[in-house]
Amino acid sequence: MANVVFDFQQAVFTLESMVAKIERQAQTIEKLIKENEQLRQENEQLRQENQQLKARIAELEARTKKTVPIAIYRRPLIGLWRNLLLANRRGNSRAGSRGTEERRSAKYRILTTESFTA
Repeated sequence: MANVVFDFQQAVFTLESMVAKIERQAQTIEKLIKENEQLRQENEQLRQENQQLKARIAELEARTKKTVPIAIYRRPLIGLWRNLLLANRRGNSRAGSRGTEERRSAKYRILTTESFTA
């Protein structure tokens, strides 16, 4: 009789552990489903952003009428701006020390401003 009770308790324990394992797996599956949905939304957002960037590239190429394709990177051109500012400062300091003044046309300034703000 004690052996039957022990076997029954062992079976109940085994079933309880299996149910707990199944519940953990169900929670994991729910988490994965939520994560998958978030990734799908992010993917859709990136696809829309990609389409907008392609349209912007086409617009810029049409405006500039260049045959060379224009590449737009997601990362801002902070390093380029820094290099341009440093080069400009170096040029101005050299020009000031020589007593000459750097001359640029208004058209050149407009073009450089538009090319980086576009």
